[in-house]
Amino acid sequence: MTHNRFPVFAPLALVACAVLVPRAYAQQPIDSAYSAQITQLTPTDTRWKFTTELVSSLPASSTVPTPLKVLGYVPGTLGRLSYVAELNRYFDALAAAAPNRVKKFSLGKSEEGRESIVVAISDEANIASLEQNRLALGRLADPRGLSPTDRARLIKDTKPTYWLSGSIHSPETGSPEMLMELAYRLVADESDFVKDIRANVITLITPVTEVDGRDREVDVVKESRALKLGNNAIPLIYWGKYTAHDNNRDGMVMSQNLTRNFLRGFLYWHPTVVHDLHESVPFLYTSTGTGPYNDEYDPIVVDEWHTLAYHEITELTRRGLPGVWTHGFYDGWAPNYTLLAVANLHNSIGRFYETYTSSGAGCTTVRLQAADTARRWDRPNPPVNGLKWCIRSNINYQQSGALLALKYTADHRETFLDNFVAKSERMIERGRTSAPYAFVVPRNQRHAAEAADLVNLFRAQGTEINVATSDFSLKRPAAKRPAADSTAPAKPAKDSAAAKDSTVQVHVGDWIVRLDQPYAATARTLLAIQHFKADDPPPYDDTGWTLDELRHVQTLKISDSTILSKPMQMLATDARVEGDLSGGSGTFLVPHLGDWRSAVLPWKVGSANVSVAEEAFTAGGAKYAAGTYIIKNPSPATPKAVKALGMKGVAVDASVSARQHSIRVPRIALMHSWLETQNEGWVRYAFDQMGVPYTYISDQSLRTPGRLDKFDVVVFPHVSGSANALVNGRPMVGPPIPWKKSALTPNLDLWDQTDDIRPGMGLEGAATLRRFVERGGLLLTSGNSSILPLTLGFNPTVTQVITTRLNARGSVIRAQPAPGASLSPILYGYESASFPVYFNQAPVFNVQPKDTVLAEGRDSAFAVQQERMRAHVVLRFHEKADSLLVSGLLANGDELAGKAAVVDAPVGSGHVVLFGIRPLWRWESQGSFALALNAIANWDHLNF
Repeated sequence: MTHNRFPVFAPLALVACAVLVPRAYAQQPIDSAYSAQITQLTPTDTRWKFTTELVSSLPASSTVPTPLKVLGYVPGTLGRLSYVAELNRYFDALAAAAPNRVKKFSLGKSEEGRESIVVAISDEANIASLEQNRLALGRLADPRGLSPTDRARLIKDTKPTYWLSGSIHSPETGSPEMLMELAYRLVADESDFVKDIRANVITLITPVTEVDGRDREVDVVKESRALKLGNNAIPLIYWGKYTAHDNNRDGMVMSQNLTRNFLRGFLYWHPTVVHDLHESVPFLYTSTGTGPYNDEYDPIVVDEWHTLAYHEITELTRRGLPGVWTHGFYDGWAPNYTLLAVANLHNSIGRFYETYTSSGAGCTTVRLQAADTARRWDRPNPPVNGLKWCIRSNINYQQSGALLALKYTADHRETFLDNFVAKSERMIERGRTSAPYAFVVPRNQRHAAEAADLVNLFRAQGTEINVATSDFSLKRPAAKRPAADSTAPAKPAKDSAAAKDSTVQVHVGDWIVRLDQPYAATARTLLAIQHFKADDPPPYDDTGWTLDELRHVQTLKISDSTILSKPMQMLATDARVEGDLSGGSGTFLVPHLGDWRSAVLPWKVGSANVSVAEEAFTAGGAKYAAGTYIIKNPSPATPKAVKALGMKGVAVDASVSARQHSIRVPRIALMHSWLETQNEGWVRYAFDQMGVPYTYISDQSLRTPGRLDKFDVVVFPHVSGSANALVNGRPMVGPPIPWKKSALTPNLDLWDQTDDIRPGMGLEGAATLRRFVERGGLLLTSGNSSILPLTLGFNPTVTQVITTRLNARGSVIRAQPAPGASLSPILYGYESASFPVYFNQAPVFNVQPKDTVLAEGRDSAFAVQQERMRAHVVLRFHEKADSLLVSGLLANGDELAGKAAVVDAPVGSGHVVLFGIRPLWRWESQGSFALALNAIANWDHLNF
């Protein structure tokens, strides 16, 4: 069956039916066969209930098909899960059977081509006027120019939309199964309870958000049972093409298809509530969080979280369900949660459930720690131990809670819509009446192309961008943030008398983010400086994310309200910066700007002979810094590449006399571990986006003789675990655990396969890695993977520093080139005295200082050799503890100040470059991308 994509709305066929109602409402016949299976699949206990009258039976319908009729099983059947195509087939059948109550639409495709859908369910009148209602919600979402009369009319006549989304985290399997059954109830149930929902709410359902990972999870559940390993015993190594659990940490930067698909749908539907369904903690956590809440979340939405949560807690507890609670679990701080933060930063209500795990599609005995079952002020009805918990328990809890939330929204629809428009009005008014009034992103800045990307990110988030149409001045900037590549601190400038008397010049073409608009909160929070206090509840994720700092882009925070009346026009297409290559023919000189576009140039110029200057020089009367590209005999691809990357170069006739070396683009192996692929996926994504070719290998393959012979560089991204685990892998207990395509597991052929995920590289693989470096190769590690060469003693002059008091959880930290390291190829293009990087707690390195005293009995040749093999600090954290923090959380920074952040460690004829920072972090830290790319491009000339 075909269906439409946004914004075309040709409905799929779907029929109204006259039927039903749960047993609790007495008029409608019950589907006895289906209901009997619900009873059979729900565990029983003499003390506790695991179901409610809302879901304990299923109303019958002669026209609307149940999941049992279409797919052959009742959701909650042990060992049964539906693939994405089967789930979509059920919603096709539902739409075909009840076209007056359901419409189905496509959100778009995944990286692997699977389709993500959204289904709208409501009564006949609402479905008939679905487009009119959508436009009305859009008018409420942007109330600029809306009269009080029209405002009141729209609130009275419009129906809120409540968007339920399942399984963004693929091992959390219950929600897609539940949402099929919930959709049936919402279509077929004729009880007053459900009729009220249909009449007053448009329910949107996306059964699976991570469609690629869902199919792989179904495979591993089937294989776990076939191998008799227990429920879900095979870990889900790969989810989507790039991201695993981090797929819901993409809400800020929108790198993945699932995020982009959702956000396009969000901006189209303007949902009142977005409800993300997860699984983890017992038995049902309904979200409010512990705080500190993000500064840009409107206080109204925080109140709405609590209103909905406490209604669900009260109603489910009254019905006898243990372990329904709120307040704990996460903080509400980071705005990166894909569905949650997008909604809350766009004046909707973003919320989520965590229902106790269904263990794939099986049962488990509840065994919790005492802290999880303790009765507390915020959890007076805690979970209990010793119970049998099955996937049907999970479905019953989720479905009961969702029905209660939908009914509460239906009963208070005008209140929720009034709040919806009020949050937009408050955001607009805030931007009109209080500083800051706008952000200006100068077009003519060092990293102009990256600035354009940041502007386009805001546009994709639904934020309006304007462009200055003439030059003008603004007075008294509240906080003029310097470019990240300047020598000034990256924190907001103090509001000194001198600053108050100064002016800011805005030039034609500069981008302006006005804050008197409904969707200003995204720009506000992404450009804000975060202040997470050490005595706040422990952070759930990153505490700092200031994107202009992480991307080394200059922005100006404007406190002069006259900017709102200055000449500007709306940016109607994506911002774009094109480079320039002037001077005709000859040798091209292209300065390195210290960004990833500069660093990837050697991969983009075709057959051209590319060298890089190892020292500053003068040519044609202009000065050039070390790191400048010298391109002789340029190919036709060269000028195109320079322009496309937003760089500027010039052709000169004279030869360059500066010391230089040729760049020999390396053959790169990107190595993953079968322990996890979470973080290396972000590196794969970055390489693919930047056009850096690589061969993907596993650590197990190092056991094969000669495996690294055809490579020059091995990149080993962050992998969690001990050095022992990095070498030896998983415990060799039980039978082999394959990750391999088969008739039973047709979706496990991407992106790598193995007969057994348990072994690691082993000592023979570690030895292969060392020999690879000794013969002249480069091993680049980041984060925790750096402990592998440290523990194995590849270079004994560098060690890990154990910090016992440091608290720096996912923060933006200031780093600076180490003394004497300014000419390291790793720092090409970085001309500033210091700049921001992303850092998360560890590792921190120490390098043995140079031995300036010749030991007795050692000749000078030995000393020279010893010094040649000493590791060198390339980048260190700022030497002053009070200058370290740019954004986020930092406590006891004295343990970090001056310590090594990036180390170049010679080993034989090669090098190990260890990054304590994460240079390629979640498509956020573009400002440090060039550090890694510079090391890779100059792999055979790292000595300085």
